[in-house]
Amino acid sequence: MVASASPTEAIELFEFRLDPSAVPALLRHSAIAQRRQGRARSSSVTLLWHDAADGRLAEAGLAVVVETRGRSKVERLERILPGSADRLDPARPLPVLAEAASVATVGERVLEHAARAGVDPAPLSALAAAVGRRAEIRLGGGAPLTLTLHTGHLRTLAAERPFAVARLSAPASARAEAFTLLRALCETLPLAVPHVSLGEEARALALGLPARPLRRGAPDLAAAETVEDGAIQAIGHLALALAGAAPIAAEGADPEGVHQCRVAIRRLRSAMTVFKPALACPLLDGLKARAGEIARTLGPARDWDVFLAETFAPVREAFAGRRDIADLGKAAAEARAQAYRAVRSLLEGPQFRLFLLDLAAAVAERPWRSLAEEGEAAERRAALLDAPLAAFAAAALDKRLKRIRRDGEGFAALDIPALHALRVDAKRLRYAGELFSPLYPQKRVRRFLKSLATLQDALGHLNDGAVAESLLEQVTGKDKARARAIGIVEGWVARGAAGAREEAAEAWQAFLDRDPFWRD
Repeated sequence: MVASASPTEAIELFEFRLDPSAVPALLRHSAIAQRRQGRARSSSVTLLWHDAADGRLAEAGLAVVVETRGRSKVERLERILPGSADRLDPARPLPVLAEAASVATVGERVLEHAARAGVDPAPLSALAAAVGRRAEIRLGGGAPLTLTLHTGHLRTLAAERPFAVARLSAPASARAEAFTLLRALCETLPLAVPHVSLGEEARALALGLPARPLRRGAPDLAAAETVEDGAIQAIGHLALALAGAAPIAAEGADPEGVHQCRVAIRRLRSAMTVFKPALACPLLDGLKARAGEIARTLGPARDWDVFLAETFAPVREAFAGRRDIADLGKAAAEARAQAYRAVRSLLEGPQFRLFLLDLAAAVAERPWRSLAEEGEAAERRAALLDAPLAAFAAAALDKRLKRIRRDGEGFAALDIPALHALRVDAKRLRYAGELFSPLYPQKRVRRFLKSLATLQDALGHLNDGAVAESLLEQVTGKDKARARAIGIVEGWVARGAAGAREEAAEAWQAFLDRDPFWRD
């Protein structure tokens, strides 16, 4: 007998993107076949996105959508991109802001919905369409779940592209069961947490532009009141920022993709560390370790990008025409290509899909709330989770400031390993500062973080030689010409680092002179 949801129980919705070619495999998947009940209910559906002639609705992350299914027509105002202050958890669909049956002309309803958004558009026109079918599949088991597959083609005047969106609805009490099913699918199918909305993908296709990801950059915690709220907003935002950067990184043409993936991973690991006093649990510890594994795969690709663009490029220019330098450049480019093959394999494989899915599950399920704690331990955790975020932030920043000042004592006498450790301290304080910066006056924040970034860069210059040496060891050849070329590069790096210690000392003193922005 299949359990049924309470009439008053909330139904939760999770959304994923699927490679259209994998739809038949999804329908045949054992995790679906074993639970499937009855035949799918299928219907044709057309979505038509509208925007103002000057694009101001889409610029605001909005679109007016007319959905036609059979004889019924519904018009709604929906988000295609979340606002900076909007809460958006991974694997959750963007909100519909207004919806109504078509009781007036389409044009009148479109203008009415646009007005509700506070946007005064020019007359609206169709931007793009999605033409296809939507199938509902009931799934039995411990709780009633519904899988909805929306498949078809995005169409514009100039382009067309297939799409597939999978949505799983479940009673709130069956959230864990829903994620168990999703994990089984993600292990073998290209089913992934979406990094763009379907409406944004349609807009991008129509305009011939890259689609804007759902999230990018650092999270904005200005609206978060409690420690727990700040933590889940930070983790959810950074999971989506990582998902958005991943396709660019996997493609490999633009070095910014891997760079933004690494930044998102570092910010995510930093947030997990910062919030660990409140969120400590085995699942979060495991996710942080998995994030570290991803970072280690991304690292070599980023190192080669920096080496080729910043270290080797001026050497190539200065020694233009030398065959040994040109050959070393080819070897470095091949090493970069090999590193990117590893990145692509990771980001397009099940390990990465499952990582993003488990981040979404952590945000939705809040596993730290279900730990078997009793008495004072449970009370302390509950009090910390519900504590004001600002007080928690100040204490976390103080802890990191104390550590960097301690590790930087006697700066002039520190050796290279100690200076590298100090750079790590600077990075940790900077990421924590970025995380909590929306809680404080921005002028003071910018000054402090700028001094910290300058220190981090100056300490990085001291480490350039060690990084270059490590990379060059991978392309060392047996012939004398390769050895000469490597020697030239190492000499160039050493010359550039000659004044780095003095630069770092000045940056250290400037940092010490800067008042922390979180203190009155």
